[in-house]
Amino acid sequence: MVLEKEEESRMKIRIMIVAFVLLFPIAALADSSALILSSVPGDAEHAEKFNKWSESTKKLLVEKFGFSPDRVILLADKKTAKAEVIKAFEQLKAGLKPLDNFFLFFIGHGSYDADYKFNILGPDLTGSDYNGILSTFKVGRIVIVNGTSASGAAIETMAGKNRVLITATKSGHEGNETLFYEHFLNALQDPAADEDKDKKVSVWEAFKFATASVERFYKDEGRMATEHPQLSDNGSDMIDLKAKEAPLLARMTTFQVDRPITVSDPKLQALLNQKREIDQKIEALKLNKPAMSQEAYDKEMEDLLIQLALKNQEIKAAETKKP
Repeated sequence: MVLEKEEESRMKIRIMIVAFVLLFPIAALADSSALILSSVPGDAEHAEKFNKWSESTKKLLVEKFGFSPDRVILLADKKTAKAEVIKAFEQLKAGLKPLDNFFLFFIGHGSYDADYKFNILGPDLTGSDYNGILSTFKVGRIVIVNGTSASGAAIETMAGKNRVLITATKSGHEGNETLFYEHFLNALQDPAADEDKDKKVSVWEAFKFATASVERFYKDEGRMATEHPQLSDNGSDMIDLKAKEAPLLARMTTFQVDRPITVSDPKLQALLNQKREIDQKIEALKLNKPAMSQEAYDKEMEDLLIQLALKNQEIKAAETKKP
């Protein structure tokens, strides 16, 4: 009877720990880089709009989310020729580390003809072309936000493991001009998008906020929706706002840059580095959960969280001893 009660109590603790982790994700400390591509506009009206969206994206990444200015590249209109785009990818790739995040934004006009195409100056690059480039990036994860018309066609070629792909449309056949990106930018700025109130906007939170906003727009205007935003998480099938479960990678990935903390005390720095390693193990375990039994997952998670709690105590003690 005593053993049964102990096991029941232990199980309750495990459930509470797992629930806590799912509600409050532990983000791996990593730097982030971004490439913002704004298509050839076609006319002055679109040029003004696309320029506003692309410049706002860059400003938010640097000033709000902590991206280093030299790790954000914006190419727009006549600067989007194939050679320039490839050069930008290579420049950012050279500075990436294995745990970093890479963000790719498509703003403007897209099209579909057997494969997705993003409209640049001169011959367009296809979804397959971009996939080939991104496949050479050795990073923790890649987030692609494609707000263009026909962007749903990119699902077939650009979704993949360790990637989150957001598209403004559900297929390449939704070729009308889209409104999604404007609403997505609003999501990055509106405190209401931060559902869990952790002062960070996750990719999933931004997608949900923007998608709901787009749906309200068409409903309020009494218009038939010509765009249906979708999201692929870690190579999964596309989902929309009605998904029963929040996709893990998109929920764990935020736009905020979480850089390693550095201190002058070598002993404290060692403890902080050890804590970071535990954080990364927890994140890796969460991503691997679908391949594990619930019992094995709960046991490993419990062990890691105990390690994390003990390490936090060591850090707190070391900080208290500092003069």
